Amino acid sequence: MPLLDGPGVSLSYAIVGEGEPVTLLHGFTLSSRNWRELIAKMPGHRRWIMPDLRGHGDTRTPPGAPCTMDACAADLRMLWDHLGVERSHLAGYSMGGRLALHVAVRLPERVRSLLTISAHAGLDEQARAGRRQGDEALAERIERYGVEPFVNYWAAQPLFAGIERRGAAYQVQLRAQRMANRPDGLAASLRGMGAGAMEPLWDEIGGLAMPCTFAAGEEDAAYVASARRLAAAVSGSRLEIVPRAGHAVHMQRPAQMARILDAHLRRADGAAAAGTSASSLTPA
Repeated sequence: MPLLDGPGVSLSYAIVGEGEPVTLLHGFTLSSRNWRELIAKMPGHRRWIMPDLRGHGDTRTPPGAPCTMDACAADLRMLWDHLGVERSHLAGYSMGGRLALHVAVRLPERVRSLLTISAHAGLDEQARAGRRQGDEALAERIERYGVEPFVNYWAAQPLFAGIERRGAAYQVQLRAQRMANRPDGLAASLRGMGAGAMEPLWDEIGGLAMPCTFAAGEEDAAYVASARRLAAAVSGSRLEIVPRAGHAVHMQRPAQMARILDAHLRRADGAAAAGTSASSLTPA
């Protein structure tokens, strides 16, 4: 995978295909490789841009470099500039979905459309405080004991129930992807990009004008509620609740998620061709 050197980062990224750019942002403990199965099910006229976010995969930062939403947004802007991409469709899962919301709010002129999977726009202040404490404890645990014990713990979380339906071979592949991360990177990501660290965006997302879709798995009640709240806050947006799926929708139901993503991108393309904004589109 190519590397792009910038201020305080050596950014690893992958590109697949040619055509209209779509940038995909992975979740915590994952990497750009997590999107390969999904894009293999998509039509072949898109340019898929998949960075390893700070703290993950083959992206490297020096000690003390920020691992924050703002730093990752700057990385994306640098990558788009390097690739000659003026505007990109943007999709993200979980932590990557929260980052996608952050980028859409902070850099709306660079985002053609937005799709999130199992994401929210921030916690209230009381919940943030508790989450920051929990994330700090997890970060210390990773630094003390290493990646493997943490991966064992993380994969067993109820949030990821349902992954076992994909079979043993898939679980082995997913574990290998998580194990490829470094303890210092995961710890930094928790401290700087965890839900407790994220500044809430609920008061700002109502101004989003690009076509938006918010997806969640029906078995993940908390994120179904978040997706509904996002859809209610953003005029003209779409809500997609995926049957027989939990938090990791695109991993549990890749074919269904591919259909949702394709429909979203076609809708955004149609809005651009018609010269309309998201607010003029009727939600499903």
